[in-house]
Amino acid sequence: MYKLAIASWHALHDRTTYHDLGAGHFTQRDPERAMRRMTKEANSLRLTVRFAPITTTA
Repeated sequence: MYKLAIASWHALHDRTTYHDLGAGHFTQRDPERAMRRMTKEANSLRLTVRFAPITTTA
């Protein structure tokens, strides 16, 4: 609730419109942190995860 109030205050104070960064913003900003978070969540559910790069054929 606090972050919403701060964001609202800045939008009203600076007379700007709200700009949503999108669902994947933090994943794109720091992909390694996102992988650590996903691994930790999976481990807490007693799951094993393996990350492998996606290969594409042209």
